[in-house]
Amino acid sequence: MRWVPERPGIFLLALVLLQACSDGYPREDAPLPSPFDMDSAQRITALNEIGAKAHMEQRRRFELQGDCGLQVTTKRPKTRELRETFELQRSMDVRVAFDKAGQTFDVHLVSRAEQPEVRLGILLKSTRWTDATRAHLLLQLLARDCGRA
Repeated sequence: MRWVPERPGIFLLALVLLQACSDGYPREDAPLPSPFDMDSAQRITALNEIGAKAHMEQRRRFELQGDCGLQVTTKRPKTRELRETFELQRSMDVRVAFDKAGQTFDVHLVSRAEQPEVRLGILLKSTRWTDATRAHLLLQLLARDCGRA
């Protein structure tokens, strides 16, 4: 005796829906490549992906000039682009701080060569802690690798 569903239409619909779920996770949840395994160009690409979406009012774009020149372009709505260039050095550090007023996680470039430490500029503002900490690591590794042959 063969089993035959009472409502074949619902059975087929359920089968199709179950098949669609077997594809796995969406692309956004794919594991991120390790910044430690990236070269400088890949780190800049990853920073640009973060900077494009980290804060809707302040889009950031990063460009490496030579080995250690980091150009940061900030675009705010209805304003001209602001370009800043930082000469990365191994004596620099990157910090993440929460800005209560703006409700953002700010990624700062800091000079450790002077005491007390001097903030050189804000490299990124993000509404998401995960974006800020990922950018922090990418920038820290760019500074670390400056001047290496």
